[in-house]
Amino acid sequence: MVRTQHQTESHFLYSHLTSSLQQLPLAAPQLDDINRWCWAPPADELSWQLLRSTGRASQLLQAWIEFQICALVPLDSARETELIAAYQLKPGQIPADASYAATAIERLQRFKKAQFSLHVDEHFTRTKRQRDRIIYSMLRSSNRSLVEELALAIREGELDFASAAIRYSQGPESAQGGRIGPISPHVGHPELNSRLEQANEGALIGPFPIGDMHVLLRLDNRITTRLDDSLQDQLIEELYAEWLQRQISALLAGESIEPMEYLPQP
Repeated sequence: MVRTQHQTESHFLYSHLTSSLQQLPLAAPQLDDINRWCWAPPADELSWQLLRSTGRASQLLQAWIEFQICALVPLDSARETELIAAYQLKPGQIPADASYAATAIERLQRFKKAQFSLHVDEHFTRTKRQRDRIIYSMLRSSNRSLVEELALAIREGELDFASAAIRYSQGPESAQGGRIGPISPHVGHPELNSRLEQANEGALIGPFPIGDMHVLLRLDNRITTRLDDSLQDQLIEELYAEWLQRQISALLAGESIEPMEYLPQP
């Protein structure tokens, strides 16, 4: 099997950085016949069977994958020394663990940003509707004629929606004057979601029947999600979690995975 120059460099970097981490030896990734990474289960078959049968094998694979990631991400010596000096060992850890444990979070964060920052806009566009929120008011009663009378009074300005909901609504929202949210516009009864999605802010909707209830709605506010720094960090974490789960699932199924790369952004 012939390695490419990139794979040779990656192997050298792996060896160099794992040595610098002073970490207890973990299995380096094996390569299959097309140079993809393979997972070699521990030699202790009984331990591996116990992990697998109790659903904990994925935790071991996550630790293994993240160790490989950290081996690819360099830190300058001053930053590494600073992190190790500030680190407090957790129960069960020994001093030799500190160099890896103290620096793993920062190495992983650098990998996540390098790997997934360019995919944030697409992920945001794809999931934006799920992140938007609405606030609406609801009044419901089994008495159809009552709800119709209340709707007419509210439309003509003779009655305040909140006051009517507190007095007449037969749902738990009456305690808040009928107000519900902020909430995802996709959570709840499909009929409510459909009508609210088509409504304008401030619009009164209904009355209309749902089951044995007659419902009156008002869309109070649409809250549009904006891509700020905090959300960008959240999206990177989501992309990483999705990617990590795919790697773990493949390895659990006995499949190989693409070699990981760390290409820091300029």
